Amino acid sequence: MTVEEKVGQLFIVGFPQKTVTPDLEKFIAANKPGSFLLFKRNILSIEQIRNLNTQLYRTSFKYSKLPPLISIDQEGGSVSRLPIYPAPPNALAIGQTQSPLLAEEMGYQTGLFLREVGFNMNLAPVLDVTDPLSGSFIGVRSFGSDPDVVSELGVAYSKGLLKARVIPTAKHFPGTGNLKADPHLSVVQNNSSLEALKQTDLKPFEAYAKLGDKVALMLSHLIYPALDKSREPASFSKPIAQDLLREEMKYKGLVITDDLQMQGSKQLLRPEVAALKALQSGADIVMLTWSFADQGKAFEFVRKAVRSGDFKEDLLNEKLHRILTVKAFANLYRKNPALPSLTQGLTLTSKDYSEVEANILDQNLRTNLIPRALPGKKEPQKRKVASVNKVCVLAPSSAFISSFKKSAGRPVSSKYLTGDFNKDLATDWMTTMKCPLSVIAITGPKTAALVKSLTAQEKKSVIVVNLGAPKLLTKEKGYLRVLQLYFNHKDSGQKVAQHLDDILASSAASYVLR
Repeated sequence: MTVEEKVGQLFIVGFPQKTVTPDLEKFIAANKPGSFLLFKRNILSIEQIRNLNTQLYRTSFKYSKLPPLISIDQEGGSVSRLPIYPAPPNALAIGQTQSPLLAEEMGYQTGLFLREVGFNMNLAPVLDVTDPLSGSFIGVRSFGSDPDVVSELGVAYSKGLLKARVIPTAKHFPGTGNLKADPHLSVVQNNSSLEALKQTDLKPFEAYAKLGDKVALMLSHLIYPALDKSREPASFSKPIAQDLLREEMKYKGLVITDDLQMQGSKQLLRPEVAALKALQSGADIVMLTWSFADQGKAFEFVRKAVRSGDFKEDLLNEKLHRILTVKAFANLYRKNPALPSLTQGLTLTSKDYSEVEANILDQNLRTNLIPRALPGKKEPQKRKVASVNKVCVLAPSSAFISSFKKSAGRPVSSKYLTGDFNKDLATDWMTTMKCPLSVIAITGPKTAALVKSLTAQEKKSVIVVNLGAPKLLTKEKGYLRVLQLYFNHKDSGQKVAQHLDDILASSAASYVLR
């Protein structure tokens, strides 16, 4: 391979086109990038994205004689780029199941969808350990606040992707913690102590490192004084990317930077300088997602460094070996034409996927019903919950209301909370309907404000179902029950209705419904 061909393999690039246009092909011919990253901006339809990925594969092979890694951020929840139906759960919803089997199966089904349209790499799972109530910029993208749960489910999800011959990419090493500041917008520092990092943030990555050399890991742009006294961001830190990750943790897979055009990197270094520094510090592949001009400068800057000896070719070849090992694994897969298509109309779906997704919702709800603390020695005698003859349901989702009604098994009065609803009118409606029990689904700030505005007496007969972010409702006291599902599933209403008696039985014994 020539120096140009070798250096090209060290880059993963993004672009705005939805097809391989002449200018995109010209860029690929000149720089021979080894990997591509696609976003929503590149996607119009299933058939279009399948055709684009086929074009990228053929164009890449034409100019570099190597297959590309074609990646996407398909985490689930709000970070879902593909039209998958039903909508994939976020990591926190999976985390609440505490089921490695469900996590692995979701990883596998996700991998099958990615392969269906031509992707062989997923920039997931997120292995950051984050308290869902902390306000962290990671939010529901994390499996949760328990490092052992994040480790087990993150590894299981990755095994599922690997089973489908899709490369998982764990992120964001060495962990973002509960920081609210977003490195997409500014330079951010994680001031956790070394002990805290080892006990919490690093644990999932240590477990992930045992998966072998067919995986990838993404470096954070955060600064970690406890790990690097020079205060270099992890992307440019040899003590983090080399000493800690490679030598101490024995990680053998690919190391990728986050986007070097994010503010957490761009405010410190020009993209081309950042690319070379990241490669010299321990990264195998550097990410630049915008601007042919900036990307071209970075390719040329690294090529010059190789020719001048500032970037040793032995180091280049070492990185190339890891990249080709991963590509050999990811390129082996060819879909059996006898297998059924996963495309249905304008979406990707399958019976197996729908079953897994429904099981995750069901297990998520069951986990919500587990008592959060063991009873004390003087546990008050439980009072039997009286039969509920009528239920009122309020939701900003017609799907929640209709699915609840189908499985309620008792009369239901419903109120659809449209975009212009008034919370006073909603509470007046509940009073007029004389609701002995109200189920209110919340998905955003406006519906959250409704349940927060209820009087202490009104809250006692209300079950709140949080289908949105954890921060919508952090204080659960006063309500009959709060179900933190964090998952706006099409069957959420149905599942709540099916488990309504269990929900009532596990609720506060001091209040009896009539």
